[in-house]
Amino acid sequence: MPQATFDLVLSREKVLLFYKAKKNRIQVTARDGRTINLPWELLRPHIQPSGINGTFTIFFDDRGKCERLVPGPS
Repeated sequence: MPQATFDLVLSREKVLLFYKAKKNRIQVTARDGRTINLPWELLRPHIQPSGINGTFTIFFDDRGKCERLVPGPS
């Protein structure tokens, strides 16, 4: 199954911008250099009081659609 791993650090203030601006997508760079445009909804379960800070792996189906996003070790 195709996958990509990326690191993401968003402060509480940056996370709030997504709510205030009603943005629904976020662009990240995978560790292998690929640019990935994700639906914001995938990251919502990972918001902490301080924002988002972690490593994530996204798994894609054969058509390139996101199947799941999981937090992982750095």
